[in-house]
Amino acid sequence: MLRPLRLVRFVTGQLESETPSFATENGGGSEVEDVQKLSDTQEALAPMNSEVAVKDANQTPGNSEIASSEIEARHLLKRTPNSYLLNQAYGLWVFISLFLLTIIVTRKVSVEQYGVYAIAMAAFNTIAYIVAFGLEDAITTFAPRVFAEHGRGAVADLIRRLLALRFVILAASTIIMLFAMPVLANLVAAIPLNGSAALAAGMRDPQLLGHITPIAIYVIGNGISSLFTSVCASLMRMRFVFIVGSATQLALLVMSFVVLQLGWGINGVLWVLALTSLLNGLAFVVWLAPLLFTQATEYR
Repeated sequence: MLRPLRLVRFVTGQLESETPSFATENGGGSEVEDVQKLSDTQEALAPMNSEVAVKDANQTPGNSEIASSEIEARHLLKRTPNSYLLNQAYGLWVFISLFLLTIIVTRKVSVEQYGVYAIAMAAFNTIAYIVAFGLEDAITTFAPRVFAEHGRGAVADLIRRLLALRFVILAASTIIMLFAMPVLANLVAAIPLNGSAALAAGMRDPQLLGHITPIAIYVIGNGISSLFTSVCASLMRMRFVFIVGSATQLALLVMSFVVLQLGWGINGVLWVLALTSLLNGLAFVVWLAPLLFTQATEYR
């Protein structure tokens, strides 16, 4: 008579060569005896198999990196809720602080001076948008994935590359703002599009050119700070951003009020914006230095 089909779980090592001999030795005997022998053999081979497994794990290249990446991915998910709440709170505080700054400026300067401030801030927002070049989006899109899949060294290499690209763009933009604004205005005026003439006229505005130096420094500081803010947001490290950014915005409000009280006008406010943005960017560089100088992996 045919015997029912039995499923036998094989383990590595000597068991693969010994298991087929059970049926031969027993001559079609009891299944209970076969199972008992198989269980005894597995218990005897268990220490050897565990040693082989540990040895293989230690000799397999990249195992430590994989384990480290899994740990980092777990930590990333664990920090996500708190980081999201801090990000929302920080964004709300920035909105409120800029609103308060606008109130302070409108109460302390004349209508003409506020017009200069409006022109300067419009120019800053436009230049900052161009300088951004999508790098913040690249950080928030790719940094968490690279960090979770390939570890700290790979994401540090990615951040260094994007930071180098940001510095190149900032250097070119600063040179254009400080030395080539009239030339750029002529090129914009030559574009056959509606609104190009008005844009060129705004770029030649003497009031804008008279405050272009603090605006350029403000663009540099903001460019560095915004990139590192994206790094912290992508790695769920918003606590530092919340603390340092909130302190920076508070210092901006206090110093702007003092500068206007001293009679330094809009130019003093623009210099306050420029210097606080530079200090904010420097704080990010110092705090993220251990990550930035992490040794790169083979991942590209």
